[in-house]
Amino acid sequence: MLLSLSQENFRNLKRFSFEFSQGITVISGQNGHGKTNLLEAAHTICQGFSFRTRNLQDAINWNSENFILRGITAGTDGSKSESAIQVAKDITKVKLNGKEFRRATALFGNAPTVTLSPEDIELVRGSPENRRNYLDELLCHQKKNNIDLLRKYRRVLQQRNKWLRDNLAGIDCGGEDLYFALTEQLVSLAVQVWNARAELCKIIAPLINDFYRQLASSTEFLTFLYNKNLSAEEFSKALTAKFAAERASGSTLAGPHKDDVEFTLHNHSVRENGSQGQCRSLALAMRLAAAELIESECGIKPILLLDDIFAELDSSRRGAIAEIVRNKQCQVFAATPRKEDLPFTGDCYIDVRDGCMIV
Repeated sequence: MLLSLSQENFRNLKRFSFEFSQGITVISGQNGHGKTNLLEAAHTICQGFSFRTRNLQDAINWNSENFILRGITAGTDGSKSESAIQVAKDITKVKLNGKEFRRATALFGNAPTVTLSPEDIELVRGSPENRRNYLDELLCHQKKNNIDLLRKYRRVLQQRNKWLRDNLAGIDCGGEDLYFALTEQLVSLAVQVWNARAELCKIIAPLINDFYRQLASSTEFLTFLYNKNLSAEEFSKALTAKFAAERASGSTLAGPHKDDVEFTLHNHSVRENGSQGQCRSLALAMRLAAAELIESECGIKPILLLDDIFAELDSSRRGAIAEIVRNKQCQVFAATPRKEDLPFTGDCYIDVRDGCMIV
């Protein structure tokens, strides 16, 4: 759980330092006053990245040159960790228990956090990248060495794409030997990513289906399709077949970075044919399944951040979410403009007004 959080110059938030307790903390206030910013700050100090932007510099207050976050988290065994992040325009400094790191992602997994927000519908209706990121984040929670695997794959992919772009532009790109060496590395790493994703999908698919049925009050069976799991030989042949097209486009046209996940009900795509309610229920089910997987695989109850999710849900779905949250018995931060929209009572209340916190 997150025991304390302090910040300076994070988005529109005024300087504060808070201590939190187990249970449900309700964060209320008018839209635009900083509720989501507070959740983002909590997520960032716990996970080392934001759920709203890839670039932490975006979270620096417009009138400041940097922001500072400090937090203390507690593990299930009672151990405590102290973390700090300072982000400026040109540098990021991170500390975890006094040790310095170059990347904020060094905090990843220290206090697992799962965020549920209205924007999660993009997991269903948005680009394939959203669904790939969803799987890859869970892979990193599942096994820490998957972080290195994904990082290596992306690095080799970038190098191979650069070779293809330079070759297309007629720039010296290191010769054919470099191309074949990068392709060989890409194939090896891609197979490992596919194997890891395939194993993850076997675990996550039934969890998503169970939560979907609870939220939608439905007996419909949701099918989760991720069929990409090629062998090294099969992927090598696929790249050979795309050899001319890749050189003409200057980019790698096949691999885990191009994959997608498909959800179907009655053999119809939820993304293309699902109602707003079905898509929203599926998105929430994906996030709740992520929390369930983290707890079962890592032995840690993740912190739940609920960012104004109840206003757009009917009473049945609000009730289902409330029951699931209560049963999880984990630390929860629920942001809402109206306390009466919440289907449960809080253990602590914070009112946000123009970036100021009032307990």
